[in-house]
Amino acid sequence: MNTPSNDSRLAAITAQLREEALRALEDLLAVLRAAGITLPSLGLDTVSGFTGTVLIELGRARPDVVAAITALLRDGLNARAQQQS
Repeated sequence: MNTPSNDSRLAAITAQLREEALRALEDLLAVLRAAGITLPSLGLDTVSGFTGTVLIELGRARPDVVAAITALLRDGLNARAQQQS
């Protein structure tokens, strides 16, 4: 059973997690924008806060957008591998 103190504790934890998720989301949005990629459904999952876990909703995307994200990730991985060798 949830008591007011349990609810406020969960709210405090969830608030911090939402801030972390929002920073991660903003960082992802900035990288995608710099690459000219838009995910219209990208955002914080509003339902996930009830569980104490905050999720980022990546949403649905057209195949060409997924291909662009894949190319961006592949380029980043290749650049990382070149730096490490």
